Amino acid sequence: MEIQDIRRARLAQLIQERYGNSQARFVDETGENQGEVSGLLRAKSFGERKARKLEAKCNLPAGWLDVDPKSEAAEQAAQAPSLRPQPPLYVVEKVEPQWMALVHVTQRELDLLTRYRRSSDIGRSLIETAAESAAGGVSGSGSAHQS
Repeated sequence: MEIQDIRRARLAQLIQERYGNSQARFVDETGENQGEVSGLLRAKSFGERKARKLEAKCNLPAGWLDVDPKSEAAEQAAQAPSLRPQPPLYVVEKVEPQWMALVHVTQRELDLLTRYRRSSDIGRSLIETAAESAAGGVSGSGSAHQS
């Protein structure tokens, strides 16, 4: 199997396992171009630079896309907790001057949180109502916004 074929297989595996086999979700969370991703999965040139860029965006170790998914090394890498892909960490709030809260969020979640924080009280209330409605009316304990 040639390196470009291995990268295609690994990208397909990544999209299937991490993004629910949804190219749209992969594109949304990584900011990649839909046409380019489709091309990479089919026959477009899949070079070293592009592979490393995708690995970085997906928080994968460098070289992850280059390991044949049928090899023993790929199976071991999938089992190793330190190699399991994780979303990036973002500082979302300074709790106190010396402390910060770190959480795993997608870029889309971070954008939504940023819009929420920049909204007026009415805007925040509308966002909270929409979120509660989408969650089936389940409300958290306490307000998500502190003045």
